[in-house]
Amino acid sequence: MTALRKARFTPENRAKAEASLLDGDAVEMFSSGSAPVASGELLTGDVTGLFSSGSAPAASAALMGDAVEMFSSGSAPTATASIAGDAVEMFSSGSAPTATASIEGDAVEMFSSGSAPSATASIAGDAVEMFSSGSAPTATASIAGDAVEMFSSGSAPAKSEQIEGDATHMFSSGS
Repeated sequence: MTALRKARFTPENRAKAEASLLDGDAVEMFSSGSAPVASGELLTGDVTGLFSSGSAPAASAALMGDAVEMFSSGSAPTATASIAGDAVEMFSSGSAPTATASIEGDAVEMFSSGSAPSATASIAGDAVEMFSSGSAPTATASIAGDAVEMFSSGSAPAKSEQIEGDATHMFSSGS
């Protein structure tokens, strides 16, 4: 378990902490597992990486907002680029819930689970890929709007082109 928050306020570590660009409350608090790491340039916001666990929960670039990667668990919940907004990848679990590009908005990939719920390009809007589950619910291009791919489940509900609008691809299921 990391004790980053506790070590940050000791007198000998104050200068080190201020230079590390870790800002906000509870940054990587209670991280555990094989390699929970935030190795990027800037961590900002409340409860960033809180309760991360599993094999390798990681965020490797700028993280901004509340509850970013909160309660991530499983094999490799990871976000590898700019993340902004509330509850980004909150409650992600399973084999490899991942987002590999810019993520913006509220509840992006919230409650993702299963084998590989994934978004690999720009995501913007409220509740994008919320409650995704199953073998491989995935979106591989630009996603914008409210409740995009909400409640996706099944073997491989996938959308590989641009998705725009409210409640697009909502309640998708099947093989």
